[in-house]
Amino acid sequence: MGIGEAITKFFHDMGILELRIRNEHPAYAKLSYNSNLYLDIISAHQGEYTPSKLADMLHIARPSVAQKINVLEKAGYVTRKQNPADKREYFLYFNADSFDADTQSIYTKLTNQISESMEQRYSKEEIEKFSEMLSYIGEICLDERL
Repeated sequence: MGIGEAITKFFHDMGILELRIRNEHPAYAKLSYNSNLYLDIISAHQGEYTPSKLADMLHIARPSVAQKINVLEKAGYVTRKQNPADKREYFLYFNADSFDADTQSIYTKLTNQISESMEQRYSKEEIEKFSEMLSYIGEICLDERL
């Protein structure tokens, strides 16, 4: 299989995985797919993003992000905490209490399962190289304007 085919298959498989998670766990099923993606971004980088930084990163209007964050905050999924260094700025945090323990641990379990399986099958050097490549793929994806 060539690199293009492998990347296409990976995107396909990840899309199926995401939809399965959304459909099988009630906490995710209650939210729109768009809201779920916002929660994925915020939960993976607690306190790193402000609504403005999210808007810039997503290439969408700041009022659109503010509206989505307001909905998620009102529902209890997200909280804002004021930046002590700049009182005008608020960092976003995922409220893990809004999901049950089983739902919270889905990605942790999956990450651990993949890591363990990779460590059994590949050498440390191969895993380091793969990690470097995966990081590079992420950079390419985020640098591209679709």
